[in-house]
Amino acid sequence: MDYKALLNELLTALKISKNKFAERLGLSQGNVSDWFNKPNAKPSINALKKISDVFGVNLNWLVTGAGDMFASPVPRARDHSITLPVVADIAAGAPLEVTNPEPLFHITLDRSHLALPGPYCAFRVSGVSMQPEICQDDIVVVSASYHALDLDNRICAFRTPDGLILKRLLLHHKAKAGFLYSVNFSAQKPIKYDTHSTDLTLLGVLILLIRNYAPDLITPDPPQ
Repeated sequence: MDYKALLNELLTALKISKNKFAERLGLSQGNVSDWFNKPNAKPSINALKKISDVFGVNLNWLVTGAGDMFASPVPRARDHSITLPVVADIAAGAPLEVTNPEPLFHITLDRSHLALPGPYCAFRVSGVSMQPEICQDDIVVVSASYHALDLDNRICAFRTPDGLILKRLLLHHKAKAGFLYSVNFSAQKPIKYDTHSTDLTLLGVLILLIRNYAPDLITPDPPQ
C-alpha cells in the first residue's frame, strides 16, 4: 500500500496542511512527516484508527485504498424529526457545575436544521456574557462531529474542572493554542486553550440556537 499517495490524497480532500493534520491527531510533526517522506514508514494500526476517528475517514479505505474515502453517514430514519435531551445548563459566564443527573427537558427538531451529523448535545444557556448573540435561557445544540472543521472564531462548548462553558474559540494555529472569549469582551477575561490541555475538553461546536426556548419545540417529560 502506497500510504504516501493515500495520505496526500486525504490531505487534499480535507484541505489542510501536514502540520495541521498532525496537530488534529495530537501527534508530533516529525512523526507524521515520516509517513510522507521515509520510504518504508507508515502509520501504525492505532494511528490509522485515530485518523479514521478524528476525520471520519473510512478505515477500509485507509487500510486497502478501496471504497469511499469517508465513512458513509448514518441513514436518516423516515421520520425526519429528532428528539434531544437538554442535558444541563451551560454557562455564558463563569463555569456551571452539572448537578442534575436527569435531562432538564427534551426538544424536538427537524433534522434539516442540523448542519452537521451527530452525536449532539443540547444545553440551556445561563448567563449573559455571550449577549447579544446568545441570551439567557436560549437553547444551544452542539455537534461533536467537528474534527474536519476549522474551529477558529466558532462558538463551542467546553467542559472545565469547574463545569460547562460556552465561548468563542480564537485559535493561533502556529502556537497550537488559542483563547476562549465571551462575546462581551469585558464580561470575563479570556481563557487560554491548548489543544493538549487536560483541563479543557471540547464537547462540540455550536450548530443551532433556539431563542428563549421556542416552546413549541419542547417535549415535556412525563411526571415520575
